[in-house]
Amino acid sequence: MKDLERFVESHAIRLPEALAGADPDLLKPLDTRLADADVVSLGEFNHFNHEKSDFRLFCGKYLLSRGWRAFAEELGWSDGWRIDRFLRTGDEGEFERLPSFGYEAHLRADRDDRPGGILKVDSYPSAEFVAEQRRFYFALRERAGGEGARLFGIDIDGLPGGSYEDIAQQIAECGMGKEAAALRAALARVKGETAVEEAARLRRARALVRSHWPPEIAAALDALSESLEYIALTYTAQSYDAVRPGMAFRERAMRRRLKEARRILGTHRFVVMGHALHLAKNDRDIRGSGIGPGGGLEPSLGHSLVQRDGEKVVSIWLLYGSGEDCQPLKSLPRTANFPADTLNAGLGAFGSALLFFPSDALELFERPFRIGQIYNSVFETTLANQADAVVFLPQISPLRTA
Repeated sequence: MKDLERFVESHAIRLPEALAGADPDLLKPLDTRLADADVVSLGEFNHFNHEKSDFRLFCGKYLLSRGWRAFAEELGWSDGWRIDRFLRTGDEGEFERLPSFGYEAHLRADRDDRPGGILKVDSYPSAEFVAEQRRFYFALRERAGGEGARLFGIDIDGLPGGSYEDIAQQIAECGMGKEAAALRAALARVKGETAVEEAARLRRARALVRSHWPPEIAAALDALSESLEYIALTYTAQSYDAVRPGMAFRERAMRRRLKEARRILGTHRFVVMGHALHLAKNDRDIRGSGIGPGGGLEPSLGHSLVQRDGEKVVSIWLLYGSGEDCQPLKSLPRTANFPADTLNAGLGAFGSALLFFPSDALELFERPFRIGQIYNSVFETTLANQADAVVFLPQISPLRTA
């Protein structure tokens, strides 16, 4: 990869080992593109590593300094609702109530809604995940200052039910009194109902939501019913192929959640954080990614925004060369081991963290590269079509509690 070596030596910016402390103005070359952007996507290829939060902090500081205040994340709607309350109020108790990360008071006693089949996990790194997320959200709140940052979870609730509590809290805070009695009755769980039956009941309850009520109530009901439909589609699947319909459903739901977040905040401009393939600008330019977002049946969220809706998206990718994560699927690897012909291996040879902009060398990055990601999966894409900036870390490490 002599041409890659020449590019790195002449154009790449070497970043400090502590990425979170890097000068956010290093991303200044993106300023012109940000001026008329609808979305900034921060795409990582592995959720289960410590450095992901540093990447988000580095990019987040830059974006806050340019006036971006609305954030959306590949996270359950109820989790996002509670984190947003922390951002608005500073109440740290919200971190003890995250349905995706160890909180269980919202779960049903008469039915087990945990993942089974091919998606079953025996031990999820919930404490580590909360600690890492908390680190990012604290910094986000501090950096946003008085103007405030807002955050929404736009993914399926993996352990659904938290929205029951969120809706009850919203009703109480708004003082709707007798007007909400019918909705409260319709929200009462029915003993022995299946997830599909529960979702249908919530669809009926949705019709009781009044137009002058806070839009968050209707949004939470939609998110909860769709989460129940998703788990019915996927949580008993015995093969990855059988998960495809659920993955397609999930991608459509993520589009709806982002649309709802935009409506609630009254702004189109969002920073969206998640796996980079959920946020790809062009799915057709990605080859060999396995099942992937949408299960191969539905376009990714990012593809839909760019290719279908014509939105202007500025994308920043996080790549890594080696190290370990703490992903919870025992049958899949946790240690990065990418082939020598991947971009990861080529960049890893320089031994330092790097920042570069593919538009600085279109003749190089308009050619396809093989790129490694979580589980040592490798896909091929044309970087110039997908990312406006790339952060590369030579090594990652597992999520940490401190």
